[in-house]
Amino acid sequence: MKRLEELKNDISLLNSVDWNINPAVAVGRHLEWGAGWYCDEQRGRGSEDESTYFAINTWGEYPVIILVHRKGFDMEELATFRMPAKLEKAFMASINNHRGIYELDPNIKSWLKGQLNVH
Repeated sequence: MKRLEELKNDISLLNSVDWNINPAVAVGRHLEWGAGWYCDEQRGRGSEDESTYFAINTWGEYPVIILVHRKGFDMEELATFRMPAKLEKAFMASINNHRGIYELDPNIKSWLKGQLNVH
């Protein structure tokens, strides 16, 4: 699994990231594409669709940013790393310290794009 420093140098992988998708959209696209509740231009068409996106996982001892790749029903975490303590504290307060998988908030997304030199 890649760390932040390794990810910075993987231009091909960074170019595949969809910054507009979040975990809920990804589930709708890849796991429920036949159910019909998620019907728009991002709706999955079949098991060959792929998505790469960032999310925040708060299930562990501390929250981590994860880079997820989904294809069909398969999911792989490609990278995982922590965010700065100030962002971590503010994010956890914003979700009342609940556990789960969350989309990047605007401050974390901005910080991450700066770290990865992505615009």
